[in-house]
Amino acid sequence: MRILQISHRHHVAGGSDTVFLATCKLLRDAGHEVIPFCLDHPENLPSRWSGYFPKGADTATAPLQHVFRYFFNSEAQAKLEQLLDDAGPVDVAHLHIYHGKHTPSILRILRRHRIPVVHSLHEYKLACPTYTMERNGEPCELCVGRHVGHCLRHRCKDGSLLRSAVMAAEMLSSRLLGDVRLVDCFLCVSEFQRQVMKRAGIPVQKLATLHNFLEVPETMPQTGHRGYFLYFGRIEKLKGLRTLLDAFDGAPHRLIIAGDGSWRDEMAACIRSAPNIEYRGFQSGQALTELIAGARAVIVPSLWYENCPMSVLEAKAQGRPVLGADIGGIPELIHDGRDGYLFSPGSPQSLRDALKKLGSSDHAAFARAAWLDARERFSAVNYLANLTRHYDALCQTPAPVGLHLHEGAMSH
Repeated sequence: MRILQISHRHHVAGGSDTVFLATCKLLRDAGHEVIPFCLDHPENLPSRWSGYFPKGADTATAPLQHVFRYFFNSEAQAKLEQLLDDAGPVDVAHLHIYHGKHTPSILRILRRHRIPVVHSLHEYKLACPTYTMERNGEPCELCVGRHVGHCLRHRCKDGSLLRSAVMAAEMLSSRLLGDVRLVDCFLCVSEFQRQVMKRAGIPVQKLATLHNFLEVPETMPQTGHRGYFLYFGRIEKLKGLRTLLDAFDGAPHRLIIAGDGSWRDEMAACIRSAPNIEYRGFQSGQALTELIAGARAVIVPSLWYENCPMSVLEAKAQGRPVLGADIGGIPELIHDGRDGYLFSPGSPQSLRDALKKLGSSDHAAFARAAWLDARERFSAVNYLANLTRHYDALCQTPAPVGLHLHEGAMSH
């Protein structure tokens, strides 16, 4: 199968880039031909197709021509047309993050070439103008299935009326350009996200759930641990770090924190007098794997609507139980009382109760259950089988040719 994979970057600068490149590798290793279509960037990994990569809007300096390119990237449209003419027939196009860069301008090219389109949803772009479904540090659902004017009223983008207006206008224009109408299948990374998209007005027959994946060891990792609990990921308030620190304040447990982010300095000040809490800075690769493997459990205390946090999957792949906040897509990744425990988001006491319950549980049984669940639900093998099943289903029903720009426009 020949698969066009479309995303912002052909290098890693965030979690969605990791998933995109891992998906490309997974498909190539399975014998499929993958054609990437990303944005031109000096840090891109080598690709024989890089000459077709367009430029995206510069949203940092935002010169006038880039404001227009943020809504409609005519260069991306032309480059994709050229790529498809030169590359020959493509079986399916798989979109990742493309709004604001490639823009939905490319969708009419894919439709013209009768290429079925799959879109993996890495965030809440189709339901929330600012992608995150949060406002002032709290979960927010005001725009889901309703008028995007809430984004302006509450100045959701950086507290700026202008930036918020641009985000709301981009969402409206994208809908008019067909970011729902011209896509055949949306792959949600959690059932929670699928339900949000359903409420946002995405046709239910276009929605499917496919969790993220990772390589899971074929044999059970060690069940022993070195006694500490672990948080790893971004150091941000929305990640629930305040709840975590309060729960461990004066507790008879050791906590290690790994990661980096905007709340790092404030966090460091908070733990300066906490002898049981240690900050290790940003960790990756083998060092992070060893840190996870030695933990008694991994804690995911988020306050926002996480979709499918890789920290849960990485922990379970190493046979580590997970204590997770009962919010967003986290609960569907943890079997409460079998391979971890859920606790109320934002509640240090609820987290302390979960720590106590884990302490009286059979840790070896929890560890094995976590690894087995990762093997069953989140392995690369299972992901590949499910992904190609969606591809095959779409290839059996060719995309229609029509390009009626205003058909199915946003009804808000």
